[in-house]
Amino acid sequence: MKRLLIAILVASLGWFGYWFVGSVGIQTGYEEWFEARRADGWQAEYKALHLRGFPNRFDTTFEDIALADPNTGFAWEAPFFQLFALSYRPNHIIAVWPEDHQLSTPQSKIAIRSGSMQASAVFEPNSKLTLKRGNLAIESAEISSDAGWTLSAESLLFALSQNEETDTLYQFAFQGQGVAPPQDLQNSVLPKTMSALNLDASVEFDRSWDILALEQQRPQPTQISIRTADAKWGDLELQVAGDLAVDNAGVPTGSVTIRVSKWREILEIARTTQQFPQISLDTVEQGLELMSSLTGSGENIDVTLNFKRGMVFAGPLPLGPAPKLALR
Repeated sequence: MKRLLIAILVASLGWFGYWFVGSVGIQTGYEEWFEARRADGWQAEYKALHLRGFPNRFDTTFEDIALADPNTGFAWEAPFFQLFALSYRPNHIIAVWPEDHQLSTPQSKIAIRSGSMQASAVFEPNSKLTLKRGNLAIESAEISSDAGWTLSAESLLFALSQNEETDTLYQFAFQGQGVAPPQDLQNSVLPKTMSALNLDASVEFDRSWDILALEQQRPQPTQISIRTADAKWGDLELQVAGDLAVDNAGVPTGSVTIRVSKWREILEIARTTQQFPQISLDTVEQGLELMSSLTGSGENIDVTLNFKRGMVFAGPLPLGPAPKLALR
C-alpha cells in the first residue's frame, strides 16, 4: 500500500509539473505572438490574459482583445475571446466568441451578435500549426453593417477539411438555416427567411493553411470546384456548379453553370430597393432576356458562363471582365 501511495504521489507531481510547464509555455507563446505582430506594425492588444484549467485543460481567456492588420485593412475587437484545449491534446482547440464583437474591413464596420459562436480546429502538431480540419457554428446570428444592411439567421455552419493526399486541397461546406436577407431586399410577396442556403465545394491553394496565413500572406486559390451551391427564397431559386482554374493574378478560367428561376421577380426586387442605378438594371434586364430566350423559357435561366481571357461569356455574348479571385 505504501508503494502504491508513493506511485500515486509521484504521478500526481509529474502531471502537475507537465501542466505547469505546458501552461507557462502556452502563455509565453501567446505573449510572443502578440509582440511579434506589434513589431510587424499591427495593432495587437489585450487587457489581460488568464490561463486556467488544471489538471486536464489549458483554458485561455483574453480580455478586451483587439487585432488590426495594416496590410489588409481588416481589424477585429471583442470584450473577450477564449481558447480551450485538453492538456493531452493541445493541437485540438475550441474557440469561443462573446455575444457581441466587431469586424472592420476596408469597406465597412460590421457588428456581429449571436446567441452562440464557437469553432473547433485540429492542427498538425508542428511549429507551423497546419490546419487539418475545422468548423464554425453560429446560433441566432445578427450581422449588421454601418453601410446600412442587416443579415440574420437561425444558424450558420461552416466546415472545412484538408485532403489526406494533397495538403493544399481543402473541402468546404456551408449551411444556413432561417437566413433572413437584408430588409431592403424583402417585400410582401417573399417570406422573411430563405428555405435553403448551401455550399459544397473544394478549393486547392498554392500552399496549405497554417499560422503563416494569419501572420503573413493568405494562401491563394489555384483550383475551385463547386459541386453544388443553392439558395431558395420563396419561389426564387439559384443553383450554381462549375470548375475554375485561377492564375497568379487571381484571374479565373473555366465554366460555371447557373440556373435561376423567376429571374424577373429578382430583378424587380433589385429595382424596388433603389440601391442600383436604373440604367444599369435596364442593361442587366436586356442581357437576362437574351439568356432566358436561349433556353426557351421566359421565366427561368439555365446558362453556362465561360471564363476566358479575363472576361465572362454567355455563349458568344461577352458579359464583362471576370472577377479577381484573390484573398487579401
